[in-house]
Order: sequence, then structure tokens, then C-alpha cells
Amino acid sequence: MTSRPVIAVIGGGAAGTAFLAACARELSADSREFAADIHVFDPTDRFGPGVAYARDTHAALLNRPLSAMSVDYNDPGQFRRWLNRSAEQLRSTAIPLDWKAASAFAPRAAFGHYLEGVFAGACDDLEHLGARVTTVRSSVTEIAEVTQGAGATGTGGAAEGPDAYTITTADGMTFTADSVILAVGTLPPVDVFGLAGAPGFIAQPYPLAPSLACVDPADRVLVLGTGLTAVDSALVLTEQGVGVTLASRSGFVPDVRSSPVSRWDDPEHSFGGLELAARGAVTLRDIYALIDSSLREHGTSLRDAVRPYAERWPAAELLRSRLADPGPAGLLQRCVTALTPAYSALWRALPAGEQRAFLRRHHRAFACLRNPMPPVNARKLVALAEAGDVSFRRGVTAVRREPGGGFTAAFADGSTERYDRVVNAVGRTNDLTAAPEGSLLRDLARRSLVAAHPAGGIQVEPESNRALRPDGTPRPGFHVVGDLASGVHFHSSSMEYVARQAARVARYSVDEHDRYALQAV
Repeated sequence: MTSRPVIAVIGGGAAGTAFLAACARELSADSREFAADIHVFDPTDRFGPGVAYARDTHAALLNRPLSAMSVDYNDPGQFRRWLNRSAEQLRSTAIPLDWKAASAFAPRAAFGHYLEGVFAGACDDLEHLGARVTTVRSSVTEIAEVTQGAGATGTGGAAEGPDAYTITTADGMTFTADSVILAVGTLPPVDVFGLAGAPGFIAQPYPLAPSLACVDPADRVLVLGTGLTAVDSALVLTEQGVGVTLASRSGFVPDVRSSPVSRWDDPEHSFGGLELAARGAVTLRDIYALIDSSLREHGTSLRDAVRPYAERWPAAELLRSRLADPGPAGLLQRCVTALTPAYSALWRALPAGEQRAFLRRHHRAFACLRNPMPPVNARKLVALAEAGDVSFRRGVTAVRREPGGGFTAAFADGSTERYDRVVNAVGRTNDLTAAPEGSLLRDLARRSLVAAHPAGGIQVEPESNRALRPDGTPRPGFHVVGDLASGVHFHSSSMEYVARQAARVARYSVDEHDRYALQAV
């Protein structure tokens, strides 16, 4: 065992950046030195943004306002302050700067520049605190457990002992690490109808600008999905003069983000959720009652707030209604957001049958309410729908490629439509069974280094986010940050929730470092 532990961070996007920033915060508030080597692995030319916030068209907006975006959930205004300081830098990127208010929605690419700066700053801070940070511009293809005396060697500098790991990259490099932080985000979108390889099929829309540049204005385009990814895809395509149909099974579109309509006592509401979870077994009815009681105190009800989804209003009608009267939606959004600190505990308090019932019956509508679109995008969609440039279809049941080119989509009402191109905008997934053959996640599951959660993602210990073995015991030194922990923690796709996980894992990593240092003495 050497005196310097090695930490391998797999993924240099938002989750990996949040972890490094949290480590720097944790250590800078302490008198301890962090004499560790940290290797960050990602096949990218820019550490920080990841795929989600890469350079892209400025039409792709964040779905949360400036005041709610940060890698530090205790400092929600950090991104907004960074924007004010970085205006000159952003001008050179052609990112528009015609938004300053806390309620404005910045381009996703601007948040990517922020993450790039946070990553560099965290690395610099960690270096000053005693760590050595190395970036490895390659994907990881294999992680293997090393047992004492196995004789494995690596370039990482860590000793081979119990609970060490060998890291193998796509270009053949090997490293040995004492702990692993798996921060790879979600899996690529599922190819629901088996269209991979078909001419005209766009399997992954992000980044939007290069992915959609090949579409001709004369093409009839089907966008599979009606969520935020589909909305971004449709807005970019219509800017290119392309007519678009958005189609999904449910036909649900994201709600419209509302400006705050009244003061909300977030701590009290969060406490109510945590108090409910502490009772033990919780039902969906209990959670709905908690939300409904809070809404009634503000003059509406859960039934009124979700009416457009419960009654399956047409997409354009729903958007027009929310833009005209944002009150009930705004209150529900604030209520649901206020519950964020309680999500994990409430989800784990639900019996497995209740979890399955929620995922089957209500999760799609919840996702629309929890992740609404910016009002500016809603107004654009309504105008495009009224002009006939965008249409919405629900009940898509099949899409098949045609021998002579193009595609035919079938719908539940018995109708069919022909399209020249299909954009796969169903959103990314956390289902390990959907991991591509030969991928790291498929390999981890195949060799039982991690266990799949029935609700998606990886089984983790709630308190530490350590991955669980198939027998349910935590795997020392192997932590998961981000969407892949959502089976245990439920909702992980917001930056705030990822930041909360990153802070928790950073605390454990620093403590593990201290235990390592004591053993090395």
C-alpha cells in the first residue's frame, strides 16, 4: 500500500465535475491535506460539459432559470454570477447575452462553458490542497477488481490490495485505483423500433447542430418522443425550414415553466416529505395527499394542477392553457421542486409494488411536471403548431423502414404516415439491459461488479452511493454519481440532485482517504 491513494473518476461531464468541485469544497473547509492522485477519464476535448452541455446551437435552452443552476446546491446563484463575470469571454463564442434576469433561460452551451470553468477551477483547487489531478482523454472499457497478491500492475501508482481496481481504456492503457467514482451519466437513447443503421435514422440528436444539419427542408421528419429532447430537436429543425411531427406513446409534452407566483416555504414542505418518509411504509396516496394539502393552502388542488395530463389534452391546447394561466402549474412545480431533498427517502419508503405502479401509470406525467420547458419554447411551439409546421401525435405503435427508403409509422388509431427521416429523441435511459454490447456498463453488469436495480440504474447504498454487489453488500471504494443511481434515489436528472449526490460521495471519498492514510502509517 502506497502513501498516496488513487481515485479514478469515470466521466468528465456534469456529474464528474460536480464530484471534483464538492471534493475541493469539502477539503478547503478542513485542515486536512488530500495527498491523492485523481485520474479523470473521458473521451472528450473538453472536460466539464459532457454530451448534455456540449457546444451546440443557441436555440437549445436550459429548462431551469439561471437562479436554479449550479454544481453547488447550497449556492444556486453560482452560474448566474459566473455569467455576469464571463460576458466578455462568451461574446467570443457567439452565445447571445440578451438575458440577465434570474428567471431567464440560458443556452445549454453557456452552462457547458461554466462547467468547463468549474472543472478547471476544481482541479486547480485540489492541486493546492495536495492532490494530483490527471485527465485521460479516453473512454474506459473495463473495470476489474484486484485482490491482494494477484500480481496485477498498472500505471496509476496504487498498491494492489483488497478492494483495488484496474482501469482499462479503449486505447489500451491500464491504471490501478483504490476507489472508483462512476459518473458516466445515462445511457444513449433506446432504439425502440430497431431502426439503427437505416438511412435517414438519427440515433442520437445531441449535439443538435451537427446531428440535424443533414436534414433537407423538403424532408418529412418524424421526431420520436415528445419530451424536452424532442422539443429541442423540433425547434432546431423548424429553424432550418423543416416540417416536423412529434410522436410518442402518451403524447404528453413537458409542462411550461412558470415564474414564481407566490412565496413558498420550501424548508417546511421538504420537512413534511422527510417526516412522511420517516414513518416507514408510505403509499402513493400518502404522497399525493401531502402535495394536495400544500396546494390547497395556496388556492388550488392536485386535481386542478394535473388536469391537462389526467384528461390527456392535445399538446398545443395544453401549452396554450398553461401560457394563459400559469397559476396551478406554477404552484405544483414549486411544490414538487421543494420536495427534492425528500425524493430519495420517499421513494425508498414506497413498497416495490407502489414503485412499479408509479413508474407504469404516473411517471411520464410526473416527468413533464418536474422538468417543464421554458415559456419561450412553449410560445414557439404553439406558433409553429398554428402555422402547420409542427404537429403532435400520440399512440405511436411502430415505425418500420421501407425497402425503397424512408419510414412508415403506425398509430393506435389505425392510421399510418410516411416519413423521410426519423430523429430518435425518446430521451436517454438508465436501464442497464439496454447498455450497448461491449460497453463499460454492460461489462460491469456481466461480471457482477454492479447489480441492476429493478427501477433502473445500479443498486447503491443510499447513504454513500456505494455500488452494491449482487448479494446486497456494498462494494468498498466504488461509488456511483448521477442518473445511474436513480433506481434507489428516484429522480437524478436535475443538476441540483446530481450535485447533492456528488457532495455526499465527496464526503465519503475524503473519509476513505483518511482511513487509507492511517493504514499506510
